[in-house]
Amino acid sequence: MARIGWLHLSAFLCISCSTTFQPGPLQAQPSRSGQLTGARSRFDQSCGPACATPVSASTGELIAPAATRTGQVLGKVVQVAEAVQGLNTLERALTGAELDLVEATLKACVAQAHADINEAYQQRDDGFRFENGKFPNDAECLKVVGFDEVGDEVSLAQELGKLKHAAAFACLKARLPPELRENFTVEPRYKPDPDVNGVALTDKGVDTLHPDFVVHGTRNATDVQCVYEIKFPCFAAHKLDPRNSRWVEAQLKAYQKLSIRCPAAVISPAGLFQLGIP
Repeated sequence: MARIGWLHLSAFLCISCSTTFQPGPLQAQPSRSGQLTGARSRFDQSCGPACATPVSASTGELIAPAATRTGQVLGKVVQVAEAVQGLNTLERALTGAELDLVEATLKACVAQAHADINEAYQQRDDGFRFENGKFPNDAECLKVVGFDEVGDEVSLAQELGKLKHAAAFACLKARLPPELRENFTVEPRYKPDPDVNGVALTDKGVDTLHPDFVVHGTRNATDVQCVYEIKFPCFAAHKLDPRNSRWVEAQLKAYQKLSIRCPAAVISPAGLFQLGIP
């Protein structure tokens, strides 16, 4: 069976990205921000459009086309202000209240992605519908719906999980406040780094850790604060608490090695579950 081509992901990703989302009252929790300690390697994320601005070879200044003298002065003031702001936010960890907001948004986006993709998946020309109505049963979860790039079979459970992750990530990037965007990374991959007694970022490797969502120090994805794994269980045995899976429990224990500041957590449509915490 050919890999599914009817599903236009971009058409419904924005369903999960509504900017009208208003998180409900957040329960007060102990601050887990902590202090950034230990020798850790730096990780500078892309500096965006500013990197494309021409630079004078003789002066090293940014070149603004047709800039007036006033504009140049204003530009320098802005640059200095941004530099000072950057120093002030360097290595800042999220506060307990900010983490509460992140977790509330994570739970909302995961729940909405789960519902949106299940609904969109059934809007096919062949009239396919889940027997249970809004979600697949165990037999449907095991059904082969296509093949991956190396020819391995792809089950409905795997296909839905991939689509739901993409929708959840789009939702998170749209809903989380701009001031927090330099404090989280989606799907980073880590490897041990003995030189700094910590971890380094990598793009491959069998002995690496690849969590879904990481909260970290400003612009420093290796200064891990909290780690979250997103799960969209398809089978009935795992729907209420994904920690019922030994594989998920092993994942969380491995991810816990990345941070001592808060328990590694898994988020599913049923809510947030932390390692070792009911």
